[in-house]
Amino acid sequence: MAACEEKYDSALLGILQNEGQVAPFLDAIIGFLYRRTDYFRIMKTDSDKLGFPPGVALKLLVNIFKKYESMSAKNEEMRSVQAPAKTTNSQVASVEKANPAAQNSIAAPQTEARAETQESADERGTDISTQPSTTRSDSTKDDSKPNQGMEMEKVEAASKENPEKNAQENEEEEKEDPEQARLRRELQANPLTYNGADCDTYLWSQSIAEVDIRVKVPKSIVKGKQVKVDIKKKRISVSCQQGASFSELASGELEWEVKAEDSMWTLCPGEFVHINLEKKQERWWERVFIGESGINTRKIDCSRPMTDLDDEAQAKIEEMMFNQRQKQLGLPQSHEVKTHEMLRKAWDAEGSPFKGQPFDPSKFTVDPSGTATFNPGDS
Repeated sequence: MAACEEKYDSALLGILQNEGQVAPFLDAIIGFLYRRTDYFRIMKTDSDKLGFPPGVALKLLVNIFKKYESMSAKNEEMRSVQAPAKTTNSQVASVEKANPAAQNSIAAPQTEARAETQESADERGTDISTQPSTTRSDSTKDDSKPNQGMEMEKVEAASKENPEKNAQENEEEEKEDPEQARLRRELQANPLTYNGADCDTYLWSQSIAEVDIRVKVPKSIVKGKQVKVDIKKKRISVSCQQGASFSELASGELEWEVKAEDSMWTLCPGEFVHINLEKKQERWWERVFIGESGINTRKIDCSRPMTDLDDEAQAKIEEMMFNQRQKQLGLPQSHEVKTHEMLRKAWDAEGSPFKGQPFDPSKFTVDPSGTATFNPGDS
């Protein structure tokens, strides 16, 4: 699959270099779909053979975006796990190089500390090499990925609040069969089974709000009229045409209710029927159909993208991210910017002692509440 995707890189790279930026590059790709395909055509009746039902075209784009977003998140997580060990090694090497005389005096306590840490880890039934999370958010802090630092802080806080549960999960991780752990990692790495499973007749994945089911179909199934899909709030069924009749591919009672009116399905010819279900309640599913074996929801990725939050929460997070970047760059934060704008207007007003002088923000100190204090020593 990777080779199939990479074979277009040369052509796409040429377009990207010509456009210069990602936004116009994406505009060129979507524009091609608009001009040369029926991608933006809306099917108004069942007899229409061109276009898509309302909302399906957008869903396709969102699903593809989520596919690569999840792959990127997994890659970033793998890099962040490896980073703390490298940082620690480089720090030890720099200390030894800077002070070789103290190397012998440091070596004994350091070995002792390692032995004590390993001994305490053995008592918990874990390996300290698998627990970098307590230092990950500091040692791998990246201005371009502030969300991940915030997510790590939440995970660490949850671990501290419930240490018994954390120890139990670590113990379960140690007891997990190596083959099962390998299969679980493979499922998580595949966007079609992300947070889900690969069953006999279908694959499924999920987010906190949606479930995506891909029911396998024969190679001969290439048209939508060869498929029947029935979606109800607690049950779905999928069947395909076999000669003069329809044969059932998958059906059953769902574990939890869905919003049938907001759910939809599409056919990938000769491969699968893709069913997108909107969950009625935001919760993690252990299985699609009642009676089937379930997954362990404690071992899936339960993080949520920022786009799932409401506008107010997103605005607050964006403000925090902005303030973090400004603070690291030594520039005014949001509360300081707002106060400086008000002061700038009053700076040259009638009666101001600074009238006629260039605005100088260094003459004021702004606290986090936005209150400005005049610095008389700078006057």
